[in-house]
Amino acid sequence: MHAWSDLPPAERAERASRIVLVGAESTGKTTLAQALVAHYRTLWPETQWVAEYGREYTEMLLQRQDVADADVRSADWTAEDFAVIAVEQQRREDAAAASGSPVLLCDTDAFATQLWERRYLGDASTAAFDAVPVSPPRGLYLLADVAGVAFEQDGIRDGEGYREAMQRWFIEELTAREQPWALIGGTRAERLGRSIHLVDKVLVTAGWLPGF
Repeated sequence: MHAWSDLPPAERAERASRIVLVGAESTGKTTLAQALVAHYRTLWPETQWVAEYGREYTEMLLQRQDVADADVRSADWTAEDFAVIAVEQQRREDAAAASGSPVLLCDTDAFATQLWERRYLGDASTAAFDAVPVSPPRGLYLLADVAGVAFEQDGIRDGEGYREAMQRWFIEELTAREQPWALIGGTRAERLGRSIHLVDKVLVTAGWLPGF
């Protein structure tokens, strides 16, 4: 097998193990993603993290709708908004996969955007799926458990009452789509340790780490 550094960008994008963190609001996804990036950068300094574009887009949308000063802000969403988010999230993911290491950490993806569209606009709205119906193969989805994690308001979150329902939707959809996934719970240290173990198994199977 060729060394990773010898691979051209297109082959890196094809062969990178894409690890996607998903879950309801305020379940520690971003914190876990950043900790995983720090861990894998000790092996591969070029390891990248794809941040959640939906949050960036939400801030822009709130400013455009002139509701930025509300204590808890909720945007007025359209189906097109979710299509734009899904396409840009996928574009950023693919760019990072082409320039990063054998493992790519993604803080959400186009699939998760589909569930957020469902949350805001109902089952009949499928713009995100129509825009990005297929994603590249995933090494693993890490689903952050709501159990034991208090909801923290950051000014734009409005889904405290939807957290358990969102988690059920993720479990149902990941299972129905036959995606590799694991529910990650426990303390912050336990979540990180279990995640590293699972991601390492993916990387061993892919041939980028020696076997256990």
